[in-house]
Amino acid sequence: MWKFILLLFLSVHLFTNAGYAQSYGLRFASHEVVQERRTTLNLTSSGALCFKKNGELSFDLNLLPYKETYFGYVVRIIAANNQNIDLVYNQRERNFSFLIGESFSRAFSIDSIALFGKWTHISIQFDLERNEAAILVDNKFIAKGPAKLGSPVCTRVFFGANTYEGFQTVDIPPMNIRNIVVKEGGNIKYNWPLTENAGATATDLKEGKTATIRNPIWIGPKHSNWSLVQTWEIYGTPSVAFDRDKEILYVVSSDSLYNICFKNEQQHGLRLAQRLDSLMPGNQSVFNPFLNKLFNFYIDHKKAGGYDSLNRKWDINYAPDLLTVFWQANKFISQSDSSMYVLGGYGQMQYKNTVQRYHFPDKKWDSITTHGERLTPRYLAAAGSTDNGDTAYILGGYGSNSGNQVVNPRHYYDLMAFYVKDHAFHKIYQLEDPPVQFCFANSLVIDPAAQNYYALIFPDDKFNTTLQLIEGSLKEPKYRPLANAIPYSFHDIKSFADLYYCRDSKKLVAVTLYTNKDNITEVKVYTLEFPPDVMLDDYSGLSGFSAWYFLILLPLGAFGVYIFLRGRKKTPPVKAAPVPAPEAPVAEPAAAPSPTTPAAPAVPAPVPVVLPAEEPAPDENPKGNIYFFGPFEVLDKDGQDITKFFTPLLKELFLLIAINTIRSGKGISSDRLYATLWRDKSSKEAQNNRSVNMVKLKAILDKLGVCAFVKEADRWSLQYSTEEIRMDLADFQQLLHMPRPLQKQPVKELLRILHRGSFLPDANYTWLEDIQSEISSVALDILTEAAHQFSADPELLIEIADSIFLFDPVNEEALRLKCSSLVTLGRHSLAKTAFNKFTKEYQHMYGEEFPQSFTAYSGDK
Repeated sequence: MWKFILLLFLSVHLFTNAGYAQSYGLRFASHEVVQERRTTLNLTSSGALCFKKNGELSFDLNLLPYKETYFGYVVRIIAANNQNIDLVYNQRERNFSFLIGESFSRAFSIDSIALFGKWTHISIQFDLERNEAAILVDNKFIAKGPAKLGSPVCTRVFFGANTYEGFQTVDIPPMNIRNIVVKEGGNIKYNWPLTENAGATATDLKEGKTATIRNPIWIGPKHSNWSLVQTWEIYGTPSVAFDRDKEILYVVSSDSLYNICFKNEQQHGLRLAQRLDSLMPGNQSVFNPFLNKLFNFYIDHKKAGGYDSLNRKWDINYAPDLLTVFWQANKFISQSDSSMYVLGGYGQMQYKNTVQRYHFPDKKWDSITTHGERLTPRYLAAAGSTDNGDTAYILGGYGSNSGNQVVNPRHYYDLMAFYVKDHAFHKIYQLEDPPVQFCFANSLVIDPAAQNYYALIFPDDKFNTTLQLIEGSLKEPKYRPLANAIPYSFHDIKSFADLYYCRDSKKLVAVTLYTNKDNITEVKVYTLEFPPDVMLDDYSGLSGFSAWYFLILLPLGAFGVYIFLRGRKKTPPVKAAPVPAPEAPVAEPAAAPSPTTPAAPAVPAPVPVVLPAEEPAPDENPKGNIYFFGPFEVLDKDGQDITKFFTPLLKELFLLIAINTIRSGKGISSDRLYATLWRDKSSKEAQNNRSVNMVKLKAILDKLGVCAFVKEADRWSLQYSTEEIRMDLADFQQLLHMPRPLQKQPVKELLRILHRGSFLPDANYTWLEDIQSEISSVALDILTEAAHQFSADPELLIEIADSIFLFDPVNEEALRLKCSSLVTLGRHSLAKTAFNKFTKEYQHMYGEEFPQSFTAYSGDK
């Protein structure tokens, strides 16, 4: 890979007109995750920000588009006298509120195009002489109000969530922040540009002051590192298509239709009401944006069919045939003549340069006689068109002048334009041959405004290869590599890759397909935030240097990189676990994992629970974690969230076996498993589905540690190594075996488990309802006992009350515990807040006001 990339650097014609800015900043995890995983940026973790002269806090802000919830605190400033100054986004009114204490509030709006698509500069100024605070947006005055500042003034500053006593908040909008600057007397005192790419701290460039971040999401890597967002394993030969307006990727298989919407990051799998028979290798799919419809076509049959979303079926079927002779053909859709054009391809030892057309209104195919310059026969080229499809661009490929594979095949690096109006080809330019030959993924992403294109290239002389993103010009023969590489399994006609662009959510999407010898296709989907960053720091705009100077200096740098890499200890790559689509068609039944797989029994054999001290020491042997309490969540050994790999079917399959194993030690019978998940299938079909999905599920769980599904006496159970994998439900069950009432440390362990929430609150399965009810009842009994046992510990009583509210939000005893404990600790305002929250919940649940007063529960007289 490094050889290819370094030689690519040496071969490219560089953009030298301007520098290419790197992306940076901090992204805040918001309402899309549970509270404890939301982002906090604390500028004052190493000490307060103090001003003797007039001060200013400024930063750049934008909001992430297409999120469900936006309400929350952008920044909260707390002065030493408990004076709060807040900037809050009000989702209902679609505006911001500038708040000073409880007496001043001013609402204002920011243009949505600027707010979601650009960076907006916000300034909050402190006038110590007049005791006022003001806010400016893009250097325009918005409002000011009285503030109890004093002189000097010392402040605490939090962006996003915070746990500062008396000012806690978990409501934050999904946002990006960068370029935080603190000024005093007009001079810069601190500067946090937030250009870090990793870690949980940010460093001020002026004084070295450290800001801490909880749950950081750094923007920079998202513009240089492709992110694997989904993997499917699908039986047969699926194809892909992209709806550019709705930003939906479709994966078409013979019995299902899968999709990912990149605007809201939602994924779906839908079983077809009627199979698409004989979905043969070489089939392709395309989304017609002008008809708003998905099509599948097979060039050899001169047939195309549309998808009926209402009835969940296709209006076409294909008769079995020999392999296509149009492998890797390119296509685009033209609005002017309501047609799809198909160019080139390969098959039966012949490269093609034919142009075929499918006319959507009358569903007819024809061959086009072309004019202008000749397109050399080829495949593995990239093609893309303008928005209305009046002009298409074809770049590179592999073929031969005669079209015969035997006669001098070679790589091509020419850029051709095809004009629909007169069906004419025109050669725009010829790139120089690179020292390492490469081919292209199927599509070009065209940027008509900048007259640029984006493409994926790869060396085609090996199986384990990589896709590299490049940016090129539509006018001049120059291009450059961007971002890092994507792993790609290339085996000619067994592989396919494509590239798409999401204009609204500003992402590039790469898709790879590889069909193995068992006729199972692995589909992988990657995303990269736009604009992509260059691979090296801004080499394209070196002031005073020509490209030739760069080419002279680069080999020296490359040699240094080589020496550095050679000296490093080689680390074996981590292979991502393949994740199937729900209910994928099954070939031969897969063998169940061997019962002899080394693993410690999960439960029932009691495993000693190591109760943590007041502050648990970091685990020297990090474990994978599976959480049943609160939202279902799975973290691997490195703490990476892999929950997204659990399709609905895999999640329910895992929960069925794991919960029945942990709670009873007996697991679940095959009959009950089949009746729950595959009641509409025959015994043989259910067995096949179970076998395949268990193997695929285990591939995910292997990322956590040793585990196995074991069948004994027709019952399935889950065995796993407790040294490598921790499940909070198993910890909960161990607590139930302890003598009652529990001592303080076991109670604290229970509170730690319940801190995330009640038992699988988002799982709505009929078979789970009784289990949820039983666990809730047992937990409430233990908590009630603990409340009486430790009545002299108000801090512990508050935690107990909060846990009781998880199961019973209108539990009056929990209200009494929390309010009286807060009053005992002198937190009267928090006690009142807790009471008010309870009364609102009571009103919502019962439709009437809570009949008691605050004093009845607080102990205040």
